[in-house]
Amino acid sequence: MVGAKRFDRVAGRRALLVLLAALPAAVVTVPPPAYAIIGGESATIAQYPWMVGLASRSVYGGVRSGQFCGGVLVSPTKVVTAAHCLYDEATMQPADRPDLKVIVGRTDLSTADGEEVPVSSVWIDPDYSMHTNTWDVAVLTLAEPQSERAVLPMVGQGETAPYRAGTMATVLGWGDIRGDGDYPMDLHAVQLPLIGDATCARDYPTGGENLFQSRMMVCAGEQTTGGRDACQGDSGGPLVVAGRLVGLVSWGTGCAQPGYPGVYTRLAAMADAVRAQL
Repeated sequence: MVGAKRFDRVAGRRALLVLLAALPAAVVTVPPPAYAIIGGESATIAQYPWMVGLASRSVYGGVRSGQFCGGVLVSPTKVVTAAHCLYDEATMQPADRPDLKVIVGRTDLSTADGEEVPVSSVWIDPDYSMHTNTWDVAVLTLAEPQSERAVLPMVGQGETAPYRAGTMATVLGWGDIRGDGDYPMDLHAVQLPLIGDATCARDYPTGGENLFQSRMMVCAGEQTTGGRDACQGDSGGPLVVAGRLVGLVSWGTGCAQPGYPGVYTRLAAMADAVRAQL
């Protein structure tokens, strides 16, 4: 199944029934599942202090702090994430989430560590298309500056060196670490090799369910064997190479499947437009 890598609010509910049964009836909420970071390992915000989560408790419930996508703090007041995280799949229009917040300083989503910071404004790339997954980038402005927190530098406009095939990248997110209903609350990271554009274009050809466009997309993962990937719930999270943000979790066919690597927003194609919002 080709799709964006954010929460699917239907799949995975049964895996949470034991957790929900233990809650008082007044606060029982069925949150979306948290498919994320297949084949990775536990990580902490101390290691990656610029990693944030997007949250809406009114839509996604409070069991996992309302987290539904990832993002990256690139300045004290700005978070870069995927445009599709701010859209409603049913209406194909920007989503109405009046309680949208950014979770900062929190490794474990079941805790109250860090802060849940309100969002004062949202910029979505004007060329973004939910139909084609093109120009999948957005910038959130925080209502409260995070001056004490580290930020992650971004790749420059038009750079190509960080995207060479075989380059190792780090991807981060929260959720299911095996794809079988095991939904940890803590942050996870995985190391993935970047995949050449020609190879990825063969995996996602013209006329297929979706189209890989190398101008604004890049692939990463174990192309032959599978087993390591981002997945639903990781959307908007970072693809990091040599200490810089070079991409964002965007879409793919399934998760960690051989021959279907994860597809990421190629941030170098739109870095100037993003920087203009900072």
